[in-house]
Amino acid sequence: MEQSTLQRLNGLGDALQALYIPIQVTRYTSPLNRADEKQRLFAAHAAGKEYNPQYIYEPTPTGWDQPLHSFLTTLRPEANEWETLIHADIVRTLTSMKAAETHDPTLITAETIRGYGEPSPALVCAAREVLEISSIQPDERTIPVQEVADLMRNALGKAGLNDWSVVITSAMQARMSVRAVEKQLKIHDCQFFTDAEMTRLLVHEIGTHVFRAVNGELEPLRLLRFGFDNYLLTEEGLATYHEARFGVQNGEDQRRYALRVLAAHLSLVNSFYEVFCAVAAHTTTEEAFEIVMRAKRGFTDTKVHGAHVKDKVYFEGYQKVSAHLRSHPEDYPLLMCGKVSIEMVSSLRQLCEDGLLVEPKYLPEMLV
Repeated sequence: MEQSTLQRLNGLGDALQALYIPIQVTRYTSPLNRADEKQRLFAAHAAGKEYNPQYIYEPTPTGWDQPLHSFLTTLRPEANEWETLIHADIVRTLTSMKAAETHDPTLITAETIRGYGEPSPALVCAAREVLEISSIQPDERTIPVQEVADLMRNALGKAGLNDWSVVITSAMQARMSVRAVEKQLKIHDCQFFTDAEMTRLLVHEIGTHVFRAVNGELEPLRLLRFGFDNYLLTEEGLATYHEARFGVQNGEDQRRYALRVLAAHLSLVNSFYEVFCAVAAHTTTEEAFEIVMRAKRGFTDTKVHGAHVKDKVYFEGYQKVSAHLRSHPEDYPLLMCGKVSIEMVSSLRQLCEDGLLVEPKYLPEMLV
């Protein structure tokens, strides 16, 4: 790669980082009335009646898409594979935000299937096999969110990542997530955690998601700090691979990932309540609600068939990453050099040959 090309790509990446900061899809797919609808569902379920949550969301700001459309006109996707990836990622972001803006079940289903693939019969079968294993009684969640936030801040500080922050918020679906463009680790404000979860999430969130983003920022080609189109299967697969590798994943975690596959699969042709009953047969009602809410994220009327299928990537990604690293253990440093996918390995090797890839500085063993 010529130096002029490297400089252009890094400049584009820096500009894109600034453009992505206000684009927060999860903010507009996290129900404002989540707690109320949860209680209505539980009350109806206890009385033997069907109820499908009716969600309301924060509206997206006017004109949110204009800066991204303008940026697209400056790109030359025919120039090289990296500019092609930038172009594809912006298009994906625009369509994802449009789905979040409209709350259209058909659009949400089609867009997430395009991005992550429909749960295959083989994947659903593998998930059901995990669920046939005897359930493990989950530990009681007693550790408050502030204590978890302090643990995460301390871990970031010990790694020298003082420019990263930990934010407690209600504007999210997950219990914990990483937003790399803002250098933030976010924790849901209504959650309690177990001791085991705290250790697991250190490895999953900081050891994988934060460290891959930071390693990508330290590369000569700083674009590697972005998770480009179709990277998420490797991203979450590597996170769950790390959980297993460092012994912080238990049987209940494996069952949760399997249930996310089942919920995505069943939601395609069932209502929230129907899927909730199917999932609750394998776990607690609290856990079932969280899993199905994620499978119907962005929907206003959750009686409508359709699914946000993203959550299948945890179970499927673990299978894919584990299989790849069994055959190609030498690729592990490549996968930790940024938010990259297995499909990018050949391109990463080319960067190595060009002297444009350095060994990843941050690895999850620093945390355990």
